[in-house]
Amino acid sequence: MTIEVHTVRHLKGASPRTKLHHLYKTVCRRGINVHLTKDDIHVTPAVVSILLQRRPEDLDQGDSQALRVLLSLRHDRETSPCLAPASEVFKARTQDMEAAASLFYLIVGQAAAE
Repeated sequence: MTIEVHTVRHLKGASPRTKLHHLYKTVCRRGINVHLTKDDIHVTPAVVSILLQRRPEDLDQGDSQALRVLLSLRHDRETSPCLAPASEVFKARTQDMEAAASLFYLIVGQAAAE
């Protein structure tokens, strides 16, 4: 089962921490995935698990060095002229990480805009 939500703004919770808490309850406890339609992000238990591994201070500061490094590694792997092109298996394995990083920055960005 999946719930469709247009944007991060429509997720339950006022702060990034409460939004993450409500996502955890919906996705992990109730087993209902969330699809953010505007950004085409599918929030699954794997994505929430990656987000929950972030330090609470990352949410407060609006940045996560670990997620930036992971995204950079994926980008380098996909675009480097010295490496073989990223395989579909590699892309599939890193898809949850990319979704988690995108969702993280949407949540903290939306909080900063308000």
